Amino acid sequence: MIKSITDVAEEEQFYTKTLANNVIKLSCSTPSTYRAIVKNFKEKNIYFHTYQLKEERAFRVVLIHLQYTTDTEDIKSELLVLGHVVRNITNVRHRQTKEPLNLFFIDLEPAKNNKEIYNLTAIQNKIIQFEPPRTSTNIPQCTRCQHYGHTHRYCNKPYACVKCSGQHKTSDCIKPRDTPAKCILCGDPHPANYKGCQHYHSILNGYNPHRINHTLRPPILPQEQTFTPSPINPPHLQQQQQQRTYANVVSNNVKPADDRISPLKNFLDEFKALFTQLINQNSMILTMLTTLINKHR
Repeated sequence: MIKSITDVAEEEQFYTKTLANNVIKLSCSTPSTYRAIVKNFKEKNIYFHTYQLKEERAFRVVLIHLQYTTDTEDIKSELLVLGHVVRNITNVRHRQTKEPLNLFFIDLEPAKNNKEIYNLTAIQNKIIQFEPPRTSTNIPQCTRCQHYGHTHRYCNKPYACVKCSGQHKTSDCIKPRDTPAKCILCGDPHPANYKGCQHYHSILNGYNPHRINHTLRPPILPQEQTFTPSPINPPHLQQQQQQRTYANVVSNNVKPADDRISPLKNFLDEFKALFTQLINQNSMILTMLTTLINKHR
């Protein structure tokens, strides 16, 4: 493969790093080298996945306080006049009800003045506000090979069906509805995009299948972790036991375990004294009541 790369790029323009599971990470020094290598891999049908170049990545902002019925083409035209080229506009819908919200995701073409859009307070005579999008904790999943960490647009791996794990597009799957699904990631009977998948939770816990210092087995899930029971003796008794000498052990000295009985003995002695005092007080009260009754007869 290295020879194939050197046919389209100079050796000083890229670096390789061998990872686990026979995976090679390739880093390019220039965008032109990146494009040339990607083109070469696609022509030779080499399995790979990549990521979007930073200079080609859209600058996303969130437009709020604008009625959802507003025509997106009018928004594009207005922002173009203000010096911002829009790549895409999407109206945001409620996650559960799917009702349209007065929010828009706007992707701008990369430019030096992208951040100036936050200074805009009105378009089309409407008071609006631009905000940066919230950071998402979701891990992207490729709808082509079903693996996590990249998207189908930058994937050239074999197809894997999300429902039956077959090597075909999900749209071409003919699996009957009454047959169980099969996950290509863990083999369990569920679709590959199921968020309860063991493989997905392993990645959330930091598992990386391409990291060499990982074992072959994914990290144990929280519900599968085992815990070592804590010692029965309190810490101060453990310390006393550790400090005992050989002479203490073989002698007839009182063992540290007897110290656990001493507080109980003290408590019983105090309880006995209080109970005796209570009986005496009751006897005195009974005597006084008897004397008082006899006087009034």
